[in-house]
Amino acid sequence: MDESGSSPSPDAFEVVVDGIEFSVVYDMSQPGAYHYTRRTHPAYGYGFTSRRSDHQRSTTAHHVDAIRDFLGICDPVTGYIEDDPDDDGSDDVDD
Repeated sequence: MDESGSSPSPDAFEVVVDGIEFSVVYDMSQPGAYHYTRRTHPAYGYGFTSRRSDHQRSTTAHHVDAIRDFLGICDPVTGYIEDDPDDDGSDDVDD
C-alpha cells in the first residue's frame, strides 16, 4: 500500500486512524464507492459508505481524510453519529 497517498489504494485493506481501526472495501458494483467499517469498540461494525462523483478509485490519504471526517461527527463515547439536538422527531415533510 502506498503510504504517501499518491496511488490508488488496494481494493480491501485495514487502516488505523487516530487509534481506531477500520476496514476499507472497494465496491466493484458501484464505481468509486467504498465501504468503511469500524473494527474497534465502541461501535464495532458501525461505519459508512462514500462514493466519488468522478467514479475514480481513492488514495489511502483520501480514505484517511474520509474516516477523520466521519469520526468528527461521531460521539467519542458511543462511537455513533450524534442525534441533532434541534430535531424534535417530527416529520419535516408536509403531507
